[in-house]
Amino acid sequence: MTVELTGIEERELEFVVGRSTETRTFTHILQESCDTACRILHVYGTGGIGKSTYLRLCRSWSMQMDALFVLIDSNDFIHTEQGLVEAIFKHLSLISSTVHSAPILLDGLMKLIQGITSERRLVLAFDTFEEMPELESWLRDIFFPGLPNRTLLLFAGRHPLKGRWIVSPALRERICQLELHYLNPEDCSEYLQKCGIHHPVLVEKLSDRTKGHPLSLSLAAAAYSPSSPAYGSDYFDDVIELWLREVPDPELRTLLDAASLLQLFHHELLTFIMDEEVSSKAFNRLISLSFVRKSERGWQLHDLLREYIRLRLQNRAPGLFKRLKQRAAQYYANSLLAAPYAEKDWEVSELFRYTGIEVARALMSGQEQQRTYYWETVTPSTLADAAAFANWRENHIEPISGVGVDPETGATYAIEYSAEEIRKHIKPVDLSEVFALDPSSIKLLRDENGRAAALFVVIPMHSDTLPWLESDPLCSPYLASLTGEEKDKLKTLPERPAGWFMRCTYYSDLLNPAIRTAGIYLIYSYMFRGGILVSSPFGSEISRKVYRGFGFHTVEGATHVNYDGVTPTPTYAVDTRGAKLQDFLERLFYRAGLTWQGNDPKKPAAPAEPAQAEAAESAVDGEQLLTKREKEVVRLVLAGCSNSEVAKTLYISEITVKKHLISIYAKLGITKRIQLAKKFPS
Repeated sequence: MTVELTGIEERELEFVVGRSTETRTFTHILQESCDTACRILHVYGTGGIGKSTYLRLCRSWSMQMDALFVLIDSNDFIHTEQGLVEAIFKHLSLISSTVHSAPILLDGLMKLIQGITSERRLVLAFDTFEEMPELESWLRDIFFPGLPNRTLLLFAGRHPLKGRWIVSPALRERICQLELHYLNPEDCSEYLQKCGIHHPVLVEKLSDRTKGHPLSLSLAAAAYSPSSPAYGSDYFDDVIELWLREVPDPELRTLLDAASLLQLFHHELLTFIMDEEVSSKAFNRLISLSFVRKSERGWQLHDLLREYIRLRLQNRAPGLFKRLKQRAAQYYANSLLAAPYAEKDWEVSELFRYTGIEVARALMSGQEQQRTYYWETVTPSTLADAAAFANWRENHIEPISGVGVDPETGATYAIEYSAEEIRKHIKPVDLSEVFALDPSSIKLLRDENGRAAALFVVIPMHSDTLPWLESDPLCSPYLASLTGEEKDKLKTLPERPAGWFMRCTYYSDLLNPAIRTAGIYLIYSYMFRGGILVSSPFGSEISRKVYRGFGFHTVEGATHVNYDGVTPTPTYAVDTRGAKLQDFLERLFYRAGLTWQGNDPKKPAAPAEPAQAEAAESAVDGEQLLTKREKEVVRLVLAGCSNSEVAKTLYISEITVKKHLISIYAKLGITKRIQLAKKFPS
């Protein structure tokens, strides 16, 4: 119903942020399009996204444009054709002086609307439109075609209009669908400051925690504003309760539990991780929920809800949670094995999500879907941009001090570099020379505005690049450590490199989690391209943890002092050529406490490589990595003792023996006792 806004309503609208596009859409349709034809504007989005607030905004804009605005909620009338006619008639009778005792029938209502629109535009708004499905056909086929020009139907619901609404071209051209999106970090900051929350750390925390969901943000502001009556309340449960009203039955809840483990999901993936057939009907019910949205690679739950359901499942049913997690990891591992030479950046990043690399979780951004950075391979026209960024990085050196926190375990990783250490870390390279060597070597990270944010020089190893790499002070120690036979394997054709040498990594801001995330994803992508990935970064505690955590091994005989002539610098490598890819995946699963099954659960794991190759490719510091107790376990295992016999000898439990073996295998990058024997042949 159209009435004057109250003082509270006017004040409330002053807090609305981030809806400038939606404002322009409504005012344009109402002011211009409705003069020539009746139109429909349908706004939709997940629960709590701000649909009702948007309708109040539309009422305010209508008043400013001298248009009549009538708002009808689905709960305000009986859901029959006559019930809706009477509801609209009742609202219009309160605002039109021409109404007397006209009959409350459709013809009479149409005449009333005709009279009103001869003088002013009219907006008929329907909130919670998804709750009146029995009236859709009537509204579409009878009511809408009979409306005069200068009338705008405004629907607000959880789902976009589908089916017969969009089949007819004539109807389609009259409909505008507008999805309401989450607020970006800038909008969140503006809203929180309007609510009196100004502390930068708290503003960033609430923005990140709510992921820009308007209702969550509003409740969070109430919970954290000292002047609010709701100060200190637990706002999160209120939001979840709103969403879960849509999921009334056990079958849908089960699907929702499984989907909560997945960043993105589709029918095939959901069926695989549940290890049972998911019917098309059940899957379609899942993706029709208002908090599920379509993306390029499938569907996704709202971040807040996914996190809540995932944690609840982990606490309520840890066995089921681990089984689903393992199946998800296996799905992406199988995908990589099926196409080992394809660039599958997404599949790699998802695999690492489920195999649980602690240091990666700590360093990566918590808002991965809001990343606005992208990598591009440098071309002749952008080579100058890369050179300018490298020059800036080499001449603007400041100390770095920060920390990354693993959201699952709470483990912290210090990111500490003095200015002097950074100077030593930078070993300039001639980008023009590298570009001429192989144009695919230089990767530039840009933000949404095109500004450079990071530079990676990753040089392919093949017959054309080997002479240059042998002369490079950082790569030459690795090549010198290889046997003649191993080096010959690197002399491949340029179109099929044997591996890549990560020559340098420059970041504009190493403490920016989103930029770090982009860098980690790029490293992931090279790790699974079916070759050797080698790197020799300046020695630091965080780099050691990163490379060891990612599954790289320290190359024996390739440590050098070529950065500053003093500091011993290790060289790291990971080899995923041929059968070694599956071997690497098996070790990855083992370190994560998962059971490897591969494409065929009955198929045994790939056989180990010959002892000589194994020693050359995964040479580590051996005994230096193990604790005193772990060395005792190794000695007894190599003597042929079973786990039970080891436990009795050392006066510990068999479970403790298994834990020690898991730790030993992870440190040495192996998965089997036979590999342990090859590590310690004496």
